[in-house]
Amino acid sequence: MRVLLLIALAGMAMLCAAERPKIGLVLSGGGARGGAHLGIIRVFEEHRIPIDAIVGTSMGAFVGGLYASGLSVNRIESLLTDTDWNRFVSTDYDRRNIPFRRKALQRDFPGNMHLGIDAANTFSMASGLFRRQYMLQFLKSLTFPVSDRNDFDHLPIPFRAVATDLDNGETAVLSQGSLAKSIYASLAIPGVFDPIVIDGRTLVDGGISDNLPLDVMRREMDVDVIVVVDISTPFKKKSYESIFDVIGQMTDIMTRRNVEKNLATLQRNEILITPDLKEFSPLDSEAFPTIIRRGEIAAKESLTGPLGSLSMRPEAYRRYRAELDGARRVDECPVIDEVRIDNPTWLNDAAIRSRLHIEPGDRPRFAQVQKELQNIYDMMIFDEVDCRYGDENGSMVMTVAATPSKDVNGRLKFAFGFEDDFNGHSDYSVKMEYLMFGINSYGGEWRNRLTIGIEKLVFTELYQPLDALQRYFVRPRLFYRNKKLYVTPTILTGHDTSAPLDESVSLQARETGGALSLGRNFGNVFKIEGGTVVKQVEPSMDRFIVDGNKTVYEHLSKRQSLVQYYADVESDTFDNPFFPSEGFVFSGRLLRAHTIRNGDTDYTQAYGDVTGALSRGHHTLLMHLKGGKSFDTKNFDAGQDFNAFFTLGGLFNLSGLPTNAVTGDEMLFGALIYRYRITKKGFFGSLSFPLYAGLSAETGDAWYAHYSDNPSLKEDILYAGSAYLAAETPLGPFYFAWGMARGGYHALYLSLGKSF
Repeated sequence: MRVLLLIALAGMAMLCAAERPKIGLVLSGGGARGGAHLGIIRVFEEHRIPIDAIVGTSMGAFVGGLYASGLSVNRIESLLTDTDWNRFVSTDYDRRNIPFRRKALQRDFPGNMHLGIDAANTFSMASGLFRRQYMLQFLKSLTFPVSDRNDFDHLPIPFRAVATDLDNGETAVLSQGSLAKSIYASLAIPGVFDPIVIDGRTLVDGGISDNLPLDVMRREMDVDVIVVVDISTPFKKKSYESIFDVIGQMTDIMTRRNVEKNLATLQRNEILITPDLKEFSPLDSEAFPTIIRRGEIAAKESLTGPLGSLSMRPEAYRRYRAELDGARRVDECPVIDEVRIDNPTWLNDAAIRSRLHIEPGDRPRFAQVQKELQNIYDMMIFDEVDCRYGDENGSMVMTVAATPSKDVNGRLKFAFGFEDDFNGHSDYSVKMEYLMFGINSYGGEWRNRLTIGIEKLVFTELYQPLDALQRYFVRPRLFYRNKKLYVTPTILTGHDTSAPLDESVSLQARETGGALSLGRNFGNVFKIEGGTVVKQVEPSMDRFIVDGNKTVYEHLSKRQSLVQYYADVESDTFDNPFFPSEGFVFSGRLLRAHTIRNGDTDYTQAYGDVTGALSRGHHTLLMHLKGGKSFDTKNFDAGQDFNAFFTLGGLFNLSGLPTNAVTGDEMLFGALIYRYRITKKGFFGSLSFPLYAGLSAETGDAWYAHYSDNPSLKEDILYAGSAYLAAETPLGPFYFAWGMARGGYHALYLSLGKSF
């Protein structure tokens, strides 16, 4: 076979006389194994083997398309090995840039289980685990220099991307349009990445229909010799211990069968290269450097055969490279004469324009356009935000096109929470929340929640911005809450009790009321709000509590009605609501309360809470400080509103002590929490849930200052700490931890769906 191929190549060289044979490169799909394509291309360059056309599927389209656009081998290698792919392979929006209102909702409702309500007011679900926008914009930034090449035959190297039509399973050969969208379509693994619509067809990963597109090269490209690179995963017997093993094997079967079908048709002018990748899976992105080297080894071994005869003379190859590298490229966007907004949603166009800082007469840089499109996308009501340029009667029009998200009109959210400290306290909560978005063009929202478990809650709220830019807002709400609390006798009898910190009892704290707030958002990171809360509180004990010979049951038997006036400030720059790696969260409140019926309790309180996160690599340190003070108090310990008491106890809040074990009208607490990310952050590594391990050191105390002429925090200050494992899951944060506190207190915690 090798002799015949050499004769065939020699014959072609004679027929072409002075012209060399044209060489096409076929790159198969195979996930992270596709890094071998890059090693093969590097050897082609080192040995002066030209490439006149590339056809790629999935990861082959990623490597081949970027190389065909003019990116160097070294640049593509640095992308594969050095990029933090969590920025582009993402399940959610960039939290640092979303509206402040949405940040608060995230913290308040852990987990990501929901049904969307789309533009047609029907229930919908996400079509992929990872959102399309981030990866697509990343690919656009890489291919921007050739963004004016609508025909892929006019790229520095003619190129075809192969995808699969989701409607009928047929192969879709992409030869024109947006190179970035074509590459994305080819690697959009079904169920993992959102599909993409191109020319009316919904497209996904090309590996399903044609993972080794040899036939496309033959049919579409005018070449004399074809080099075929197969990095697909071969059949092998596995242990099917989970549904994921079965699904993985089914995927391998679908892709490998069409590969073998094409390999069976190899002709004399076609060279096959199969790198040795048997120990690597499609998800082994952390092994990219080794996989690239395997591609180099396989290509060098092939040089001893027919591939070596394709090497050009040095001077001829220099002319080839000069022509390739000299292809004209776009360096900046055109001068904009008009900006238009294509917005089919309920949102006022002014809100979109407020995030777009491009005016007629500007010639923006691509990076600026991309950043501002991302800012619009992060408003959380769009599935994709793109722009297009068009010449209309001599004027350059830039149109920002926004596609509605699958939950543009609302969400039906579900959450489940569970906690057990293995000291007799086991709690659960089940939540359901309905959010209606877009009540009007200013972005009004109607929020309704039902919770059962440790907290029974019925809650309804109208959130109404008062201007098109959603800066000012009004927030009326009604609520009923019946929450189970574990408290020590200290919270019931103030300074008169000296019960052990773990001698807690349970009670039900019931409250019914309403509130009206007025506030202002300052960008996406800061909010101020003030308002009034009117409510009736009615606590009730589950059993008698005895302090010596004294029963305190009657102390909790009455109802009280009270009014509260408050002013809040909040700031939030966390990149993740529960496992942040950077940013800070701050909240502060000034509250004045007094009873208006069945009591004469009055008090004023000030409270502040700040947490900051710093990271380096896999290491994160969180610093948490909070404190509260009550003053102008009257009959404070007779108040029935248990939210008035500052409490400590529980995981990361004096770990090892029961919840609410330490109480008072003043409090000070600080903690350092260290977290190490165990899982890696590779191209495909984000398919697994992040897993962490860490330690905490905590100190603080709460006390009743108004019962003493000279209260001393130092005398009773408590120290605590914990060791924990944690993970991000669709149900919310998971923790398995062990905590201990001064005095011999300790607890083992198992928690899911609860934030700390």
